[in-house]
Amino acid sequence: MKQHLQITLDHEPLAWINGVVYSNRPAWYNVTARALHMDLIVPKERPHHAPQPAVLFLCGGAYMVMDRSIWLPELMTLARAGYTVASMEYRTSNEAAFPAALEDVKTAVRFLRAHAEEYCVDPARIFLMGESAGGTLACLGGVTAGLAEFDRGDWPEQSSAVQGVVDFYGLTDLEHAPCVTGPGALAEWTVPAFLGAYAPAGAAARASAIRYVSRSTPPFFIVHGSADPLVPIAQSERFYEALMRNGVDAEYYILDGGSHGTGEFYQSNIMERVTAFLDRLSRGE
Repeated sequence: MKQHLQITLDHEPLAWINGVVYSNRPAWYNVTARALHMDLIVPKERPHHAPQPAVLFLCGGAYMVMDRSIWLPELMTLARAGYTVASMEYRTSNEAAFPAALEDVKTAVRFLRAHAEEYCVDPARIFLMGESAGGTLACLGGVTAGLAEFDRGDWPEQSSAVQGVVDFYGLTDLEHAPCVTGPGALAEWTVPAFLGAYAPAGAAARASAIRYVSRSTPPFFIVHGSADPLVPIAQSERFYEALMRNGVDAEYYILDGGSHGTGEFYQSNIMERVTAFLDRLSRGE
């Protein structure tokens, strides 16, 4: 069969850049140092590409393990919608206690601003997105803009503020972390490990995004499964209520029967809503 086809370009070609070093940070509780990396999905035709909004993604892993590329294939939806997508690694609780991971998030945001032209990033439109432990960090990154105590690391001349946050089932109130039975008992080991073996009094409050919500907090998009076995949905409920009390632009979706860390959160029904939220903010609405 011979046939002529006429093709309309529905998205531009993309390139995957693996293992970009965004910082060198102390590790193993300041005994050593190591490079921190991010993977990026960017327009294939670079340089001289028009700047576009960027989404910096943080994967989960109970603060103890991580795989920065685990959800990158699912994030192609955002890349095809015109976003530069970066998925970063951060120091886990096995090598550095809080606020090390949050410092890494802010450093990565500053890196994207410092290298905006190279990666086709509009520095005025950078968003955070995270799931589980990464959701915790994304929320913290969103609500702590301007707090110098967390702004440590490279590219200090750049701002670490973001224009919006997408949170998939992150812990936002570590003072009231649930004592979940069975594997993943958050209150028993993952949260204490995240805070550090010798965490001072008040450390849990300091690492709780809900503590920092204010009228200047950027917009939030929250999704949580009603059947989450690890992070009770009450965490997102209370956080959303705090956002509402402060007049913050926020969308909150409950995934009926949704679990934790599963592919259902990246299905088109949700990702289309995520994209619409980011598009609205990117347009300044």
